[in-house]
Amino acid sequence: MAVLSGSTLLVAAPASAQNMVVQIIQNQCARAMNADFKAAGKSPPPGMVQDTCNCVAQRIEQRDSIEEAKAFCVKQSTAKYGAV
Repeated sequence: MAVLSGSTLLVAAPASAQNMVVQIIQNQCARAMNADFKAAGKSPPPGMVQDTCNCVAQRIEQRDSIEEAKAFCVKQSTAKYGAV
């Protein structure tokens, strides 16, 4: 029984760590986007930052580099929300 419990814990830990990494990526992305908009004196459309940062986190999980994820997601976001 102890071995089974240990195995269960080992399986659960990576998922929890993965979720934490995704949250960190999303938070850093949102901070960067909001800072960019503020510096430009603009406000993003509702949902744009969240959609873009969710996209970036998903692409990084799929093993895109940060630059690849950013380029893909900005293009997708621009198509959805327009240039801001």
